[in-house]
Amino acid sequence: MSSRILKFSKTIGFKIAVGYSVLFACSFIGLTIFAYLFLEGTLARQARVMIAGEVEYLQEQYNAGGWAVFDQKVLENDNLRKNNPFFTRAVGGAGRDERIFLPQYWKDFDLASLGKMPVPTPGQWISIPDRTRTYALELYTAKQADGGLFQVGISTQDRLAILGRYRESFFLVSIPLLLLAAGGGAFFSRRTLRPLRNLIDTVASIEAGEMNARVSSSRTGDELDELGELFNRMLQKINQLIEGMRASLDSVAHDLRTPMTRFRNIAEAALQQKNTDTATYREALQECMDESDRILRMLNMLMDISEAEAGTMRLFKQRTELVQLAERIVDMYRYVGEEKGVEIETDFPPRAELVADPERIAQVLANLLDNAVKFSDPGGTVRVSIKLRSDHLQVQVADPGIGIAPEEIHKIWDRLYRGANATHKGLGLGLSMVRAVVRAHMGDVDVSSNPGSGSVFTLRLPLHKQPDIDLDLTPPLASIHPTAPF
Repeated sequence: MSSRILKFSKTIGFKIAVGYSVLFACSFIGLTIFAYLFLEGTLARQARVMIAGEVEYLQEQYNAGGWAVFDQKVLENDNLRKNNPFFTRAVGGAGRDERIFLPQYWKDFDLASLGKMPVPTPGQWISIPDRTRTYALELYTAKQADGGLFQVGISTQDRLAILGRYRESFFLVSIPLLLLAAGGGAFFSRRTLRPLRNLIDTVASIEAGEMNARVSSSRTGDELDELGELFNRMLQKINQLIEGMRASLDSVAHDLRTPMTRFRNIAEAALQQKNTDTATYREALQECMDESDRILRMLNMLMDISEAEAGTMRLFKQRTELVQLAERIVDMYRYVGEEKGVEIETDFPPRAELVADPERIAQVLANLLDNAVKFSDPGGTVRVSIKLRSDHLQVQVADPGIGIAPEEIHKIWDRLYRGANATHKGLGLGLSMVRAVVRAHMGDVDVSSNPGSGSVFTLRLPLHKQPDIDLDLTPPLASIHPTAPF
């Protein structure tokens, strides 16, 4: 039990609830103390204002009729203020002895001590505690025009009674309010952290093997709800990558089975032959090397595609003259086209510079030209064009070939996919490589095609102005093989 309490005390929800409760309690107590001090000061100022008003009134009456009128008005005021009378004392003056008016009201105070005190100074405030020292009598000393002195005061009993009732109300109200603060803190912390709890539960479910688990949305639109949506999109992307990896592994296993079987059969046939000469062994080894090159080329391309899709492909970008690069690729494939009777036409501007990895862009152009020539009938014409746009370069490769069926348009970009009408030898990785490399350059690629009318592949590569980078006019083409099927 103690371990569960200790664990609960370390949760964020508990800390938020405690923090909210403490903040509310401190604010409430601080506001109450401020209000108490404000009330106390207000009552004290109000009492002194009342005394000052009484002093001014008695001075006016004295000036009008002397001590006789003064005494009469003090007694009249007593009838008006039965609940909270003024204390009045004549200290002395011309023809006047000391006198305390209505002493029966002030039995709780030691009035005899007033006579033992030094003669007060006009304008002086003094305070006399009651016999229990619970409250006090506050006195103000005033001076008449002829030099006579008198004191007017009021008891603090009523003031302290009001403050006492305020304190009682505070204690009666504070307990429910503090409980409400604790409950409100727990409620708001639980409500606020609900998306985080859903996220934790989802992660626990995934850890337990439920890969389709998703974070339920609270639809509050706050940061935690946004975090849950981002987490769900991340899970969806991871799930797609896993499914793609599984499909790729299945395809790789299927495509590797044939060359690996052929590889073994060639070696086994060479070993089983009797009286085999060196030429036969050399021929078998050459066939094995051809098959191993095919396997390595497939694996390398799969690795390049995976790196590009994961955003980890290393691109050696530099300012590249795309027109010269495209012309070199076209010149290489003109020989392939001549052997098949396919002509290649170009429509290039004088210059077209961009920042890119020239070797990777060369691979993209070579793949598209290779497919265009392979799937064009003899006598056809492949057209390659480069257009300058405001923020990108557009490259199009159009062929008059067999075209692509509508249901296969979205599949041709998949790894190891070969169309139903494909009759040429290849790995089915060329277009996957094209899309991966173009996207790695923050561009895009699409295709429009009609069966029997050919296809048009369109690349869009973004333009970047980086004058500090040297322009590369002779990009490496060593890795491009016009006769290599992709």
